[in-house]
Amino acid sequence: MDMHGFTMLEMVIVIVILGIMAAMAIPLWPGSSINIGAGADQLAADLLYTQSLAITSGQRYFWIMTGTTTYQIRNSAGTAITYPGTGSTTINLNAGTSFSTLTNLPSSLVLFDGKGQPYTTSVITGGTRLAASATIRIIAGGITKSVIIYPNTGYVVVQ
Repeated sequence: MDMHGFTMLEMVIVIVILGIMAAMAIPLWPGSSINIGAGADQLAADLLYTQSLAITSGQRYFWIMTGTTTYQIRNSAGTAITYPGTGSTTINLNAGTSFSTLTNLPSSLVLFDGKGQPYTTSVITGGTRLAASATIRIIAGGITKSVIIYPNTGYVVVQ
């Protein structure tokens, strides 16, 4: 007799084996590290977007932390702009991600002038230029990522 297909017992054994393999793989799944990496990349992109707004308009724009998980991009008048990605004026970090520390950003902001140079104050003219690298750290699931802004050039890098 020629039989094709699987018996019910064979199907159950395969499902049990797959279940055991899945149970072993779940603790190894890098969910938090993927989330924090994506969040750091998005934050860096938003800082560069702020800088590009300043350069293309010839006016000052700044990025400002507004909460433990939120930030805004504002123009020189201090008005929050509508973020094209969400249509909102407030941008949220990825779920489960929050700001950890800000280094060399005493006002929790970084302003870019019309040349793209970073400052640590939000004044329309003058202000305090970023003298040393500034670091914005975000954390998720015990993993920390740093977004670094370099003085003079405003170069942004994720570490």
